[in-house]
Parts: sequence; structure tokens; C-alpha cells
Amino acid sequence: MLPRNPVCVKCEKTLYPYHNGAYLVELYHNNEYVYKIWHSDIWACRKCEMKIVCGFGNKPIMTNVDGEEKCREYIHELKKANCTIVYDYE
Repeated sequence: MLPRNPVCVKCEKTLYPYHNGAYLVELYHNNEYVYKIWHSDIWACRKCEMKIVCGFGNKPIMTNVDGEEKCREYIHELKKANCTIVYDYE
């Protein structure tokens, strides 16, 4: 059984799915390099509008092992397609 939906600590309200199908880009080495690219969802609080990224797949779409250039090309294509991208800075 999956755990319940996330809850806002400040408002004590259950978060709702704000945007499904977002992408999280993890960066490393002073935020210069792509570490992993994840498919994810964005959830939000209806009261304070705080947002979180969660609902990741079992494994990343791409990693630094695939090569920095390939990761950057993939991100470029996501931007061209107007996909929602969230960056996780160190």
C-alpha cells in the first residue's frame, strides 16, 4: 500500500497534485554538471501555495554516466517542448 498524500507542515493540509509530468534536474560540482534527470510531479498546498517535487520514477531518465553533453541536449529538448523543469542546486 502506498503512503498517503504529502501534508503541508505549516498549514497541516493535504497537498494536491499541482502538475504531473515535471522534470527534476539534479546538479553537482558547484551546480556546473548534471547528475541525474528525474521524471516527477509537483504538489502544492491550497492554503499557503507552497510547492514540492515528489512522485519520482523508480530510476532516473538520464545520469552523468550517459554523458554531460547528452544530458544537456535532453534538457534543451525539454525546454523546446515547454516542459516544466525544476533544478535541484547543491
